[in-house]
Amino acid sequence: MTAAAILTRGLGMVYRVLLARFLGAEGLGLYQMLFPFFIALVTLSVAGTPVAISQMVADDRVNPLTLLRRARAIVLVITIPLAVVVVVAARPIVMHLYHDPRFVPLLLLLSPALLAIAFSSVLRGFFLGQQQMTIPSLAQVVEQLLRVFLLIFLLYFAKSHLLQNRIAVATALVPLGEGVSLFILAVGFYQWHRQLVHEPPPASVASRRLVSYRAILRMSLPIMFGRLLGSLLGVIEATLIPRQLRHHGFTEVQAVAYFGRLSGMALPLILFPTALTVALSSNLIPAIARAKASEDTSTVARLIQESLSATAYLTVPVTAILILMGTSLDDWLFHGNLAPTVFIPLTIGAFFLYFDIAFAGILRGLGRTDIPLKNDLLSGAIEVVMIIGFASPEGLSAAIAAGFISSWWLNLKATTKLTGVPLNWPRILAKPTLASLPLILTIPAWQRFSLNHHLNRPVELTMALALASAVYLVTLRLTGFRWSRLV
Repeated sequence: MTAAAILTRGLGMVYRVLLARFLGAEGLGLYQMLFPFFIALVTLSVAGTPVAISQMVADDRVNPLTLLRRARAIVLVITIPLAVVVVVAARPIVMHLYHDPRFVPLLLLLSPALLAIAFSSVLRGFFLGQQQMTIPSLAQVVEQLLRVFLLIFLLYFAKSHLLQNRIAVATALVPLGEGVSLFILAVGFYQWHRQLVHEPPPASVASRRLVSYRAILRMSLPIMFGRLLGSLLGVIEATLIPRQLRHHGFTEVQAVAYFGRLSGMALPLILFPTALTVALSSNLIPAIARAKASEDTSTVARLIQESLSATAYLTVPVTAILILMGTSLDDWLFHGNLAPTVFIPLTIGAFFLYFDIAFAGILRGLGRTDIPLKNDLLSGAIEVVMIIGFASPEGLSAAIAAGFISSWWLNLKATTKLTGVPLNWPRILAKPTLASLPLILTIPAWQRFSLNHHLNRPVELTMALALASAVYLVTLRLTGFRWSRLV
């Protein structure tokens, strides 16, 4: 799953590069402004079922087929009326939120994706609970590959009269990709279903209570509200940040374009390592749920320590690389032209977010889905207050970073209090930090060499990444690190 997540995130980065060139900065800004609201709709339709299902399936007393049927019923009852409301009331919704009629056809194009995503979420939660990662991973990779190849094809015909409304064309790729993903998950589930129907299901009254609608909703609703809060924060950012930039002296077009560069170019690059942490978090939920159900506290402690160590081994060097050459990578890939004073605070804040995602998975695996919700609410409030207080690009960057850091701190404190597991941060960070020190010296030396020998930018940056990775891996091995431990 981790390999697929990294591959998917890499393809997603390629897709972002192509999308930025297909739409331009202003078009990407409009695209990014709509998506937080779409994610809010997705959150409502999914209703937090993937995490609830993955944790409940991990309990051997639960009949997975009964659980799936009831989760599917919950999703249907929510998603169908929601999709109808979106289609019927698209214009008033758009005019109330964005005051721009250009978003109306885009919202209509996105509405079919709600049904596909809702059903996919139920199946994905089932596979994660079974710790069968191949099928959901395959669905993710194929979906992203399809979007990338279609966008390359569209770029080839970019001057065609059929592509006058490029934002609508790019938006239509979303439901198409989600439909393909659902098809793969459904085929995979059909294969598993033939095995499940021959297994004797748990028949006890306790088992039936475990898969009741109330039990599913009790676990899934806090997750839904937490993610809805994140989507709401995205909608607030999409409206507040351009407004604050206009107060700072930006024109309407400049503000939208800058928001597109910030949210659609810089942040996807900075958040690339979350491919690992999200995969870890998804695996932690059923693994910790099993350990907790059997009251195996030593396994819970081991899973927490190992997940944080694995996160550190990737994110410490990546953060160092992003601080040293992140703006150059952003300019090369996206032509983002963001100042280091904007990019670096986001990178530092994201370093804490990488670990925060793991803590959220741990808390959900322990059955405390309410804690990340409360902490997201508080950290989101801190971020919004800071966004309102700042109008400069640097201040807005610091506000986003503060939201990441505060969420990490709150979830960290909750995890240690709930589990009693002491977190030895010097031990977690020591080896990856030590192995990153030569990397920090290597990149500036290579940059001076490239400048003196007039190497072009793609060659310089590609070689810099390869050299930095090699130096880190060799130094890490010299510290006594064993690759088998990470695997």
